[in-house]
Amino acid sequence: MSPDWPRLFPLEDYRFPMGLRRGNIAAFWHPQDGSGQMVKERQRWLEKDRQHYVAELAEAAPILQEARAWVQKITTQCEPDWAVLSSGLEGDVDPVLLGGEVVFPSGWSLPAKLGQPLESVHGPVPGLQTALGKSISAFLRRVEVGSAWERENWGLGADAELNHHPSRLLPGLTARASLADTWIRLERQFLTRLPVFKTILFGIRVSHHRLEEVARLPRIAAGIIRALETMPDAVAEYKGLLEARVGLVQELQLTVPDASGSGL
Repeated sequence: MSPDWPRLFPLEDYRFPMGLRRGNIAAFWHPQDGSGQMVKERQRWLEKDRQHYVAELAEAAPILQEARAWVQKITTQCEPDWAVLSSGLEGDVDPVLLGGEVVFPSGWSLPAKLGQPLESVHGPVPGLQTALGKSISAFLRRVEVGSAWERENWGLGADAELNHHPSRLLPGLTARASLADTWIRLERQFLTRLPVFKTILFGIRVSHHRLEEVARLPRIAAGIIRALETMPDAVAEYKGLLEARVGLVQELQLTVPDASGSGL
C-alpha cells in the first residue's frame, strides 16, 4: 500500500496529529513482503537478542497469550511489531504497557517501558502528552472489540534499517545529510480491542522511503519544508534531525521554485 503523502505532509505548520481513521485488520496483518525478508529479519534478531525485543509482565501472561493467538489466527508469518496495553476502561486509569514483541522499534526499548502507563511511555516526546494525552486516553476508552483503527507517524533517518533499538547505537543524521542519503521512516500503526480481556492491541509496521524520491512527488516537497521549518527545536532534537534540517530544507527548496524559507 502506497503511503498517502499529501495527508502526511500537508501545507500546514507541524503539529502532533491524532490522524486516526478506520482500518482493515486483514490488510494490516497479512504479509506484504513477498520476498519474505522482513520475517527473516525479525527471526534473526529474535534468535540473537530475544531479551531486547520480547517482554511481558508475569501477571499478564494470559493476556499476552490471547494476543498471540489473535495474531496467529490471521497470519503465521507475522511482519508487524505488536504490544498490548491494559484496557483503560477503569475510570480515568491510564492504560499500562503489559508486553509484546517489538523487533523494529524507532529508538526505544520494549523491556524498558514495560509496566509503565501510556503517559510515561509517551513522556520522552516533547509536547506530545500536552497536545494529545487526554485525546489519546479518551479515544482508547472508546475503542470497541473487533474494530480496527490506523494512523501513521513519520521521522527521518540516516539509514533504511528496520531495527532501531537503542542498544545498536546506530549513527543518526548530521549537518552533512542530503536528500539522497536521508530516509523517511514511516510507522503505520494499528489499534483494536481484544475480546476476552478487553485489552488494547497495538500494531506497528515500519517502512522506509528515500526522501529524495518522495520530494519529487507533486506538491510534497513544500509540505515537508513547512513541517521541518515549523517543527519545535525540542521535537526536532528528539527525532534526531535538528542538525540535519537546515541543509535538508535548503536542498528541498531547490526543488520548489516558489518556496519561501524561514531562514532556518
